[in-house]
Amino acid sequence: MIDRSPGASSKRARWALAPSRRGIAGVVGVLVAGWLAVTFGGALVQVDAAQHEAAEVRAANQALEAELAAGREEIALIQTDAFLLLQARAFGMGDPGERSFALDAGTVLPSSVPLGSDPEPAAPLTPLDEWLELLLP
Repeated sequence: MIDRSPGASSKRARWALAPSRRGIAGVVGVLVAGWLAVTFGGALVQVDAAQHEAAEVRAANQALEAELAAGREEIALIQTDAFLLLQARAFGMGDPGERSFALDAGTVLPSSVPLGSDPEPAAPLTPLDEWLELLLP
């Protein structure tokens, strides 16, 4: 028996469009799952940022520890007798009989060739210079 009255089809249409409990539970489940995914995703991003920051802090800490070790080595060097004697000579307080000397401020030292290296090649002679060198030794 099919009800063909004019109001029957609209009742069926309303009933078909009305949300069921199963449909509502599905929508709520999808919303909760989306909220959990966004929440856990945000937490994972924060954890990753914290790990990156911790790695940067570790690197900075290692650099500071290396600088501290270099400072301790420098203090140990400064406290040696050899360094103190060298600095005393720099201030003109050497052994008896030593003559102290110093260069005037702004003195430019001539450049020298380090031992074991080839000296700078001479500038090429012009043909006229070569003839003069042959004729006038």
